[in-house]
Amino acid sequence: MSLSKQELKRQYRERKQEGCIYSITHTRSGKRLILSTQESEKAQNLFAFAVSTGLCIHPLIAEDWEADGAGGFQVEILETLARTPTQTDQEFAEDIKALEELWRGNFAPGRLYT
Repeated sequence: MSLSKQELKRQYRERKQEGCIYSITHTRSGKRLILSTQESEKAQNLFAFAVSTGLCIHPLIAEDWEADGAGGFQVEILETLARTPTQTDQEFAEDIKALEELWRGNFAPGRLYT
């Protein structure tokens, strides 16, 4: 049984939106790149795509990525944040960015890609 395009669109619009803060860690040095997204599944999918293609996921880690390859990195979801029904797109984006900044404060500056 397949769903109609209209039904699929409706389900997509009604899905629970969840953003996240995630870390891409260079396993040899322990340095982290802290990022955020408004769609938590994007974090894992983007990293998996980069690993499968060998393409670097972000310019800040390019040097280490070239030296150690995709296998030299790991991705970790640090925190998720569900969008409330009353939040606008802008409010949700601002909340995610604020949370990202808080997470950056949890690590010593020398341990982060900046």
